[in-house]
Amino acid sequence: MNIILLLSILIPEWQAREIGPIIGDVSARYKIDPLLVSAVIYRESRFKNNLCFHGAHGLMQVQLKRKSCDKQGMLRAQYLNLYDDRINIGRGVKLLAFWKKWCKDSGHSGHHWLLHYNQGFGHCPRGEKKCPARDRTPITRGKIGGYARRVLRTYHLLKESYERSPTS
Repeated sequence: MNIILLLSILIPEWQAREIGPIIGDVSARYKIDPLLVSAVIYRESRFKNNLCFHGAHGLMQVQLKRKSCDKQGMLRAQYLNLYDDRINIGRGVKLLAFWKKWCKDSGHSGHHWLLHYNQGFGHCPRGEKKCPARDRTPITRGKIGGYARRVLRTYHLLKESYERSPTS
């Protein structure tokens, strides 16, 4: 699969040449479709290596354990090299793989794991203050809940382009 060619649909070719091999390597290591990883990166950061107002860092918007918008959080992210594309994509895809396995083991179906990647464990049902992680669910409606749908829309765009390309 020529991921560089496909990424150039979303980003400039020079950037696709830098990021494409990283996505391919890390995706193969964690057995996640590189087109899906590319779709997550596009939806999370539009391939811009920066800090989100919620304290998420880099291309895949990886968060530290606590909100990290302050100076100390930014220094910690730099110390952990979260702005290095290879490290950021590696951590993000590792999280995707974790949520995919966790959802499978917990009995969640479909692309529920994409919502967990975006929201973490989610919220306790029925307004309870505390509940076990396996009982928590992410928000599935509204702007936040539409995250998985938006990622999958980008994924299908990339997949269709791959299937139409002469090298496939």
